[in-house]
Amino acid sequence: MRVFLTGATGYIGSALATSLRERGHDVGALVRPESDSHRLRDAGVVVLAGDMASLPTLSDALAGYDVFVHAAQSNTPADAEMIPQSLATFAAQNGFLIYTSGVWVLGNTTGVADESTPVNPLPIVAWRPAVEQQTLGAGGAVIRPGCVYGGKQSLLGQWFAAAAQGQPINIVGDGENRWTWVNLHDLVDLYVRAVEQRLPGIFHGVDDTHATLNQCAAAIGPDTRVEHVPAEMARASMGPFVDALIIDQHVSSAKTRQTLGWIPKRDLVGSVGEQWAEWRAALR
Repeated sequence: MRVFLTGATGYIGSALATSLRERGHDVGALVRPESDSHRLRDAGVVVLAGDMASLPTLSDALAGYDVFVHAAQSNTPADAEMIPQSLATFAAQNGFLIYTSGVWVLGNTTGVADESTPVNPLPIVAWRPAVEQQTLGAGGAVIRPGCVYGGKQSLLGQWFAAAAQGQPINIVGDGENRWTWVNLHDLVDLYVRAVEQRLPGIFHGVDDTHATLNQCAAAIGPDTRVEHVPAEMARASMGPFVDALIIDQHVSSAKTRQTLGWIPKRDLVGSVGEQWAEWRAALR
């Protein structure tokens, strides 16, 4: 199968590109000219120089791909205009479309939110539900990852660095809230299944971590002090992103597991040893 990716040099996209190549798929990727793409090229990925603004001019190069995966994670206001244009370009190629959204479109949950729960997006992702509907209208799939951990780490990178250096782990709010999580390797498996099965609908990339942030921090750094930053104090420098840091969610992926046969193998607290090994390896 021929698969085209955006975000292929990013945290999720780079792992996905490697996995798809390992499974024998032909992979192409949109990469900014200034980005380091040597690892993608070494893996046999065909690199197309450009950015999302240039996609409408690259239709000839996109012809013949079976699946288009928008794997880039972004929350800027410019994305509200750029991403719909990019997805429209992909949809015009008549390939299967996969859009990466996220659980933040569900907002703070009451009870358990599943794939059919109405959206209530945080302000920083208020534009995403419309893009989800655009994707579904084109017969595509929407993947909503939880907060991703594993590998070199992303959101949790500062936590691991602080614990390794004997510095306090900073948590915005009281830390008694729960984030929705997913391991990077399990998430990549979900994307691969979505690519190969090409089933339309909304899919939640969510594992079985239900620990509070304080409990997650204690698992990562048992001997590390936790410092809590009041939300309003953090908002002065971080703006509306604070809403994502104090979000409290319980999200299910039961329908996704049943539909795609996806079973996440890890939870954050139970795989801390693996996470430490991967984080240290990424520093070398």
